Amino acid sequence: MIGRLLLGLFLIVSVSFPVSADATDNKKEEEKEDIGSITVEDESEALALTHSPMPVSIIEMEKYHGRAISLNEVLQRVAGVQIRQQGGLGSASTIAIQGLEGKRVKVFIDGNPLNAPDGTFGINDIPIQFIERIEVYKGVVPARFGGDALGGAVNVVIREFTGDYADLTFSAGSYDTYRGTAVLKKDFMDHKYEVGVGGFYNYAANDYLMNSPYVDGLEIKRDHDAFQSILYAFAGSANDVWFDEVHLELVRYESQKEIQGIKTPIYAAESNSDLNVVVLSFEKERFFSDRLEFEYDFVFADLNLNLVDKAQTCYDWNGNPRPCPGVGGEMEGIPNDSDDQQAELRHDLNLNYSFSKDYAVNFHLNSQHSKKEPQDELAGEALGYDIGAFPSDSTNTVLSLGLESSHFSEAMANDIGIKYYLYDYEVTSQERALTSEPVQTNNDGNEFGFYEAIRYEPIEGLFLKASYEHAYRLPNNDEIFGDGVNITSAPNLKPEEADNFNLGVFYEKFNFYRLPWLKAEANLFYRYIENLIKLEPGVHTMGYVNLGEVEVTGFELEVQTDLTENWYVYANYTNQSLVDKQETLAGTNGTPNPTHDHDLPNVPNQYANFGIEYKILGLFMYDSLFKIFWESNWVDEYYYGWELSRYQNRKIDAQFTHTAGVEYSFMDDMWILGFEVRNLTDEEVVDVFNYPLPGIQYRFNLRYVWNQL
Repeated sequence: MIGRLLLGLFLIVSVSFPVSADATDNKKEEEKEDIGSITVEDESEALALTHSPMPVSIIEMEKYHGRAISLNEVLQRVAGVQIRQQGGLGSASTIAIQGLEGKRVKVFIDGNPLNAPDGTFGINDIPIQFIERIEVYKGVVPARFGGDALGGAVNVVIREFTGDYADLTFSAGSYDTYRGTAVLKKDFMDHKYEVGVGGFYNYAANDYLMNSPYVDGLEIKRDHDAFQSILYAFAGSANDVWFDEVHLELVRYESQKEIQGIKTPIYAAESNSDLNVVVLSFEKERFFSDRLEFEYDFVFADLNLNLVDKAQTCYDWNGNPRPCPGVGGEMEGIPNDSDDQQAELRHDLNLNYSFSKDYAVNFHLNSQHSKKEPQDELAGEALGYDIGAFPSDSTNTVLSLGLESSHFSEAMANDIGIKYYLYDYEVTSQERALTSEPVQTNNDGNEFGFYEAIRYEPIEGLFLKASYEHAYRLPNNDEIFGDGVNITSAPNLKPEEADNFNLGVFYEKFNFYRLPWLKAEANLFYRYIENLIKLEPGVHTMGYVNLGEVEVTGFELEVQTDLTENWYVYANYTNQSLVDKQETLAGTNGTPNPTHDHDLPNVPNQYANFGIEYKILGLFMYDSLFKIFWESNWVDEYYYGWELSRYQNRKIDAQFTHTAGVEYSFMDDMWILGFEVRNLTDEEVVDVFNYPLPGIQYRFNLRYVWNQL
């Protein structure tokens, strides 16, 4: 039960921070055998997913539970995956799968879709210790997930804590970074009733030095980039009361983020948020039939966002006063002191019916209703109209139906499904003319998608995979509603549309010649995206429009192996190309597009990872485990602006970074100590749109675990 203590956390990513002006059930009992540095689970769901027809990578998180590492940093090690960041802990970041990033990648927690309005990948707040595994779906997303993923998905599976349990973790690192987590759980009446409390606290000053990407030779200290967040939750479950489990959860989340200037200084602007969530869940394996499984989640969330940008005097990097942009504020030329309210209701229903051991059908319904009420008297005074006059409502529903089957004594497996997307937006258009009355606009419609994935095992351990999906992504609230100030509403946006193809070969074998274990994988992928949604500037404001077609091609390679019982090695390489296929400029009478057939900027074409780990059992204490590890990441050079000329110099140089560390656990893993150094060589690292990232970082981690079954 308490593993679901943070189920309500998935709505936290509804909180997006301005940066600068510029799943599945996992309750089955498993038998585990430790082989080298991996854990093999007999008939486990993780192993079954790896061998399924879907193009998916599985990351077992147990080996990271003793480290001072974030979720973003774990995902960065997966073939075909990149995390694009704008700073340290708490800064905006997005996940990219095989080139497609941000809003086009859907993120789930235990199969429940997130709601990330601007592509902000906010689940980096979730402590590693709370996660059982991560599933990365590349290009095709099965019917059991009720979301509108366009280019792939990430499903974070939360741990199930059994028995009476206590888990406490504290970590500290460079740039005044501190993270703490706690879970306390108690069983009553032979596990029939369970209660628990838990939460986490994060703080980071993020005050590292960086070289300005705009002024040569200018070194800047990030002195207005602090971040802190706190979450506390209560959960209770009743088991075997007709339903196998009835679960109630109450969550409170608060955050504060200073806004760092990169092009020009920002000294006062910040973003604050608070969120209250109520979750009620029901589960039953034999729902009116021995063959039918039932899961239902109801969620209510109340979100408050506060953007503060009230400065009337701005400064340059030397501390000299300068005129603020526009009529005030340091960021967009409009002062802000917002008090935006957003309420959300969610229903998530999953039914799985097994006809036999070879055939099962899955039905999934996910419906989300949002109501947004902006309020900003300060911005309203500057603009001459009431920001609160633009309330908006949206309802998005995705219905999925999938058929899973196996043939020829399970040598062949097939997963075929359909998805029906429904959307309904009531948008108050933002008119700049003072004499105009706000106009309510309705935008509703539906789309039909489908997928097919097949897997064949010609010999034991060798899997050949092929898959295709015709997918859609529905516009989210920020794109449709705007913010009432700088981004206008876009009531006529159409869903993005994509055709995704994957071909792959996967091989896994134990006792491969002299190797205890070997896993190797190769994948080819192709994507074609239409009606791409982009933020376009206007005369006074910006707005989202359907603009563009993009073709994605590439391949990825990955090898993992236990060289001996003590040595583990992995390596992966990704090569990808994203090309602009829009032939003419939108809104013109056939004007040729100057970037047609050019590579998209701000996307690397090549990147790779390498890691090695050595472990010793029984060092100093008979029940201890000592690990030492080295990890490397390489990204080739790429342009952050369009390469329209051979003289183009808007380029991010190739980067090669390293992490090294040690970990020591003892008393049957009751105590775990860890220390690691990131960016060991103090490489100058920049990311998306040339944002400087931290240099060398030191981290220490201490974890205590007590469990009584």
